[in-house]
Amino acid sequence: MRQRQMHLTARATAAVSAIIMMVATCAVARADNYVIDQGASDALTRYLHLNSLPMVTAQFSTSPGGIKQLILTGFVATQFGRRDAERIATAYLNDPSVNMVDQILIDPHVEDMRSASPGSQSPNSPDQLWNKTMQGIYRNGAQSPPASGPMLP
Repeated sequence: MRQRQMHLTARATAAVSAIIMMVATCAVARADNYVIDQGASDALTRYLHLNSLPMVTAQFSTSPGGIKQLILTGFVATQFGRRDAERIATAYLNDPSVNMVDQILIDPHVEDMRSASPGSQSPNSPDQLWNKTMQGIYRNGAQSPPASGPMLP
């Protein structure tokens, strides 16, 4: 039991650290005066969700100098899922000049969130899945970063 608690605490700490890094990277992008294209970000996020990546989000932005950047964040169960998200996003944008920043975390427990029986339809929306994952992280010992606000725009 103690070993399981230590394992969960270590995972929660890693998840919180990763979230802090995601927020910091977004701050760096904003500090460089990148302009977020909310329409493109939302469209690509929806496309990722439709392609079996319900916990991955995309933020597309452009610098004043024309440098394009895509930040992928969220959770997948495997390295294959992470590569798949990159592949799908790259194909969707069809622009090799886009700088991709992959901040997707691999958590095998994401797979547990799929419905238990093969034929049943899951009532969970991507937002509910995200909230459920974050609640699990906090329940297992993680704490919100100080003065934290919404994680994603």
